[in-house]
Amino acid sequence: MNIVELSLESLEMRYARLRVRRPGVERQLMNSLDENGQQSPVVVVAGSEAGRYVVIDGHKRVQALRKLKSDIVKAVVWELEREGALVLAYQQCRGTGWNAVEEGWLVAELTCKWSIGEVGKRLNRSKSWVSRRLGLVESLPECVVKGVQEGRIGAYAAAKYLLPLARANGADCEKLGLKISGLGLSSREIGILYRHYAQGNRKACEKIIEEPVLFLKVAEAARQRDAAKVGSQEGRCMKNLELLGNIALGLTRSLTEAGGSDTTEGVRERLKPMWERVMGRVKLLERTGVAIFGENGSAEAPVVKEINYAG
Repeated sequence: MNIVELSLESLEMRYARLRVRRPGVERQLMNSLDENGQQSPVVVVAGSEAGRYVVIDGHKRVQALRKLKSDIVKAVVWELEREGALVLAYQQCRGTGWNAVEEGWLVAELTCKWSIGEVGKRLNRSKSWVSRRLGLVESLPECVVKGVQEGRIGAYAAAKYLLPLARANGADCEKLGLKISGLGLSSREIGILYRHYAQGNRKACEKIIEEPVLFLKVAEAARQRDAAKVGSQEGRCMKNLELLGNIALGLTRSLTEAGGSDTTEGVRERLKPMWERVMGRVKLLERTGVAIFGENGSAEAPVVKEINYAG
């Protein structure tokens, strides 16, 4: 790897918009660069003009160096076209560190040059995966996209909750996005807003959209009152059942992405032993559920037989 020193003034940051701002990470990075100097080179390709370079990977390092009034950046120059370099940068980290929204922005950028099928091939992803990522960024209102890009709305919450809200009612999603942008709400809190919106009548939905913080306070107070009425064992079961359901939903998506294409046979082989072990435990849970709730989930209390919980 041939590392060169380039002038910061020679760098173009056109692809910085493909990555989410993370203010906390950026502060830590700037402190590290200030104390230890630049340890890892950024990746660039030749720009359209002589002596100019386009940053492919390392935008946060470049931004931090500029804030530190540095003149020079250490870089590796790839002899590739810009789109090919973006693909290689993504493949080298195998997608880690890229959230769903960032992947959507990457796909949108690449589809300016290639078809959806070709983008999938180059990213080692299925055509349906590419379409879903593209649909994600195309369906979200601009205010939500901007909020994610600037680190004011979490990317996970945008994909998990605001996207289905946008598809159901784009105007309400835009209003809610404007309200919550910059409030620092967690994904859990945005999820609470979304679930109550999905289950509520129009009047309740309007309250959520107009006063999301107040609604969360009221919902939390109600949750605490309900929790006080629930025994410790029952409460633990309810909490773990909800957690298990959320994990199952997330695993459904990640398993499909990790082992669902023709090019991931090795991935499937590595995951299969753990899958078989987990399925054994799921079957044990299923037997327990039948013993507690009956074969068809009947409300009538069945006779609970002894269950072997070994393994």
